[in-house]
Amino acid sequence: MNLMKDLPKIAARVLHNTRSVHSEMKSKLQLIGIAYGDSAVARDFEKWCEEHTSDHFQYPISEYLKVIDSRLGGVPEEKRADLKDPAVAELVSYSYELTSVLPSISAVAELLVKYPADEIKAALHEFADSLTENEVKGSMRAFYSNGGTGAEAIILARRRRAQNVRS
Repeated sequence: MNLMKDLPKIAARVLHNTRSVHSEMKSKLQLIGIAYGDSAVARDFEKWCEEHTSDHFQYPISEYLKVIDSRLGGVPEEKRADLKDPAVAELVSYSYELTSVLPSISAVAELLVKYPADEIKAALHEFADSLTENEVKGSMRAFYSNGGTGAEAIILARRRRAQNVRS
């Protein structure tokens, strides 16, 4: 069995997608074959394709390689930012209501991977209340930038305060 040849055939047959494997993937596919066995990978890829027939991935093999370890290796799938999550639009809108500044959608989505929307909202409200009109624009960038480090600091401080109140 050769994953470089077999996976594109499965993608063509199940997904009707003829995008093949790039030669740079050869070593990755060899390692995956060693780790899980070529037959197991081919069977799981076919199953994955059947689960995703309506997704229309441009490069299905690349998409599959992002989740193979969680499917076959017992590694939990890494949570990824979802720009279409309704909570993203809600937080962007809430930010605008409070500050008249629209944050980056991707920054909000990345923050939602780490923290629930209600905690982000509460932190944003607390943060915005402490700002003067001149500070708002630059400070809002700081709240969401670098993976939401400003928001994260406020959320963690709020959690500590809540824990100290209970203690």
